[in-house]
Amino acid sequence: MSLSPDIALLSLAELSRRLRAREISPLELTKTYLDRIAALDQRLHSFNSLRTESALQEASAAEQALMRGDWLGPLHGVPIGIKDLIDVAGLPTTAQAVHRRDAIASEDAGVVASLKRAGAIILGKQATTEYAVSGTQFDLGWPPARNPWNLDLDPSSSSSGSAIAVAAGLCAGSVGTETAGSIRDPAAWCGVAGLKPTDALVSRKGVLPLSRSMDCVGPLAWTVEDCALMIASMVSTDTDDLLLRGFKSPDISRIGEGIRGLRVGVIRQFYEGDPDVDQDVLDAMENTLAVVQDLGGRVSSVKLADFGLYGSVARNITWPEEYAEHRTELDAYPERFHPVSRSRLQDGKTVSAADYIDARLRQKALTEDLAGIMEDVDVLVLPTMKTPAQILGYEMTEMGEMELSLSRPFNLTGSPALAICNGFTATGLPISMQIVGRKFEDDTVLRAGHSVEQALELRSRRPAVAIENPGETR
Repeated sequence: MSLSPDIALLSLAELSRRLRAREISPLELTKTYLDRIAALDQRLHSFNSLRTESALQEASAAEQALMRGDWLGPLHGVPIGIKDLIDVAGLPTTAQAVHRRDAIASEDAGVVASLKRAGAIILGKQATTEYAVSGTQFDLGWPPARNPWNLDLDPSSSSSGSAIAVAAGLCAGSVGTETAGSIRDPAAWCGVAGLKPTDALVSRKGVLPLSRSMDCVGPLAWTVEDCALMIASMVSTDTDDLLLRGFKSPDISRIGEGIRGLRVGVIRQFYEGDPDVDQDVLDAMENTLAVVQDLGGRVSSVKLADFGLYGSVARNITWPEEYAEHRTELDAYPERFHPVSRSRLQDGKTVSAADYIDARLRQKALTEDLAGIMEDVDVLVLPTMKTPAQILGYEMTEMGEMELSLSRPFNLTGSPALAICNGFTATGLPISMQIVGRKFEDDTVLRAGHSVEQALELRSRRPAVAIENPGETR
């Protein structure tokens, strides 16, 4: 049977329910997504490569297993996209760098292997920015990925293709990475949910490194519940990661418990009084806080260290680590790098060993301070981005001089942080808020996000490009 293209706009959770009930076919669902990619991605540029035949074969196998009653879990038969910084066997891991077009991965990254064991169908690799550092460029080997809510606007940051594809209904979920907000920021500007889990909750094996101290792998999906289902299948206990001491897998069965009695700390100092924060963002935040209180959340204000301190400490760690990862190639083949990427990576040479060591000590102190603050609250909330989406390539304009993201403090501390859509501007652009939790309490963050998301009732609204009829299915 062929499926209506609209089936691709259902949440991952609803697709999972229908797949398990054998109301829809994994094979036809995969064909539907592939058709949508063929019809719509010429304008969005969210995918770099597809594994069409392998995906169809895996979908056929999933269908046969489901018909036998061999259900592997919520992702069985669900089509997923993977950021092009993460190895998928048989496809290049380009990192959006032209000279890596033939860098074919011989095996799956740890997170991809976990997803395959859960029965997920891997559609292909999704657009990023060159080496996840350069921002949107117009002169790389791929056209720039575009925001699905307005093709003239930027999707933001390096997991851009992953967020775009979810918003446009080109896959049921995506796997992204972030070092300084690159899951949450594109989730915000593309109007989807994105989780930066507790550091090391998901394996980084087979992920092209940027900053080993702060690199993190997490899900992007249409709803918080979708992200919860994904993270449950992405969690790994790889022994190659020392940060897994204290490991605790999230209990996603708690997601429907609501937030009555939950202590919610608002970090007003990070955004109130900042002239760069858009009024729509402020209004959406106040509306959301009222909803939180109506749901029974206990709202109070909390004060953290200065926002700028988190940023300066984080840069003095990530910049030299980023340079160290690429130093050999940068020195031997500088022409391989776009000038913007080359300059950005070489910034790491300006950070002294003493500055790096001092930053690591400050990181420890700031992390401990946050842990102390969170003894009195269960989650923290604040906007994700100061503004809605800006013009495509905004980082190369005067806007690029501004710090628009409010994500970085929680990369520094390793905290789980979830971005959810919490409003729209008058022109129809999504707005986003973050929910931050204690380390390894990702389930509390997801529970709070799910409760608020359901109360806001914004998940029926898709970008116009997503609801265009992409033509007949195969």
